Amino acid sequence: MTDPAFYREQGYAALPLFDRALVEAAQADIAEHIDRLSHAFYLPFDKSCPDVPPAERLDRIYASDRSQANLLRVAICTDAHRGPRLQEIANDPRLLAEAQRLSERELAGKVVRIRASIASFPEHRHAWHSDVARDDGTSCGQVWTTAWIPLCDAGPGNGGLEIIPGRQPAPLASETDQGLRITDEAIAGMPRLQPECPAGTVLFLDRFTPHRTLPADKARFALVVWMKAA
Repeated sequence: MTDPAFYREQGYAALPLFDRALVEAAQADIAEHIDRLSHAFYLPFDKSCPDVPPAERLDRIYASDRSQANLLRVAICTDAHRGPRLQEIANDPRLLAEAQRLSERELAGKVVRIRASIASFPEHRHAWHSDVARDDGTSCGQVWTTAWIPLCDAGPGNGGLEIIPGRQPAPLASETDQGLRITDEAIAGMPRLQPECPAGTVLFLDRFTPHRTLPADKARFALVVWMKAA
């Protein structure tokens, strides 16, 4: 069990919290979501590559129809988290209990989404950012702890995250021509870490911990729960 002092000092903690089989099975919610949407298209259903596993399906669709693949990608990242298996994980009381233990404060309210690293869409991998970019008390600024839960083994070569360890006292993001973002200059010389996160592991991140998405040869989906301060 990770000591809260480690999280307080380092701004992250990786905990094996869930059963691997439960987390991997949750990918079926994504497959079923793609099926449901694809049945609603004018495009024939077989063009959605229904026999291909979720980790390869969008890349296979992309090879013949980028627009179709992108539409499905957006739908997954917008609505697939409402699947029953994914909801079971997001609402598991252990998740909130561990987040509160590590952050040493009461949390109330959350936002849940699916996030992905997909080879065909490198432009949609998240660049360096923290989950609170402006500490201004708005809805985004109320996020205190993030739980990042990959649905498969994730790490340096498999769509994991790269983080800047060491808890930050404030966001490193600054106003640029591309909006609020963390520039390379802001993190120059800082240590970097690429945690191994086997399926079932939860990577807890402090609100100001810089992180970015790493590439993946096959699509890596993760359930992300942003928890807000009470």
